Amino acid sequence: MQNVKLPIERSKVRQIVDSERFNNIVFIAILASSISIGFETYDWGPNGNNFLTYLDWIFMSIFVTEILFKIYAMRFDFFRDPWCLFDFIIVAIALFPSSGVFRVFRVFRVLRAFRLVSRIPELKLVAESLFYSVRGLTAVATLLMVVIYVFAVLSTVLFQNSGADGATYFGSLGKSLFSLFQVMTLESWSNGIVRNLIETEGWWVGLYFVVFIFMTTFTFLNMFVAIFTNTVVALEADSEDGSNTEMRRINQNISELSQQIELLRKELSERE
Repeated sequence: MQNVKLPIERSKVRQIVDSERFNNIVFIAILASSISIGFETYDWGPNGNNFLTYLDWIFMSIFVTEILFKIYAMRFDFFRDPWCLFDFIIVAIALFPSSGVFRVFRVFRVLRAFRLVSRIPELKLVAESLFYSVRGLTAVATLLMVVIYVFAVLSTVLFQNSGADGATYFGSLGKSLFSLFQVMTLESWSNGIVRNLIETEGWWVGLYFVVFIFMTTFTFLNMFVAIFTNTVVALEADSEDGSNTEMRRINQNISELSQQIELLRKELSERE
């Protein structure tokens, strides 16, 4: 009898885990936990600090209970779901002791705030888009580093002897790389770096850095945005077609249930 009751109990737990009320409770706990961790950065006195500690244990109990319920209900499917695995890792990190060599892990409790990503569909879409864009973004970032390196070598050769400013910003390859990164971010590039070099070397220096800015800041930034936007659009289209994560899982469950009903119907017809 126990073998018969276990799947029924598991299905009931699965209904609880998938219910909107349960997910809303967990969502509120995640939000409140993130706020309480921020409050812990202040000194509230012995009573206030103890209250925040007890509150943290309450939140952790909720999160651990949620994970255990999901593991029991989903079994090995829990570890196949990337978002469930993400929640498991975040909660596991927060369970490290807060004393001794593990004290540094207490700081990582703030990572619980990232669990809001798995609870808000819009944030999940952005996070998934970022994950699927890594390959394209890495290629663009590699090309960007090559361009910066080429300009860094040129700048070191051209400007390292251009007075005090040239030696300060472009006296070595390392200094040139950092200075060009500063120029790429448009941080004080005109008044802080370029104008002084123009007075020393001539007007062509301005054209040199304008070309660098167009090649890096504008061109590559637009390439990053284009890759990420295309990924978002593709995932949204998949979601509308039912092939995205949640919809795919629901459709798969419906398909499996339909197959089981069909097999059961055939067995009943054969018995008759």
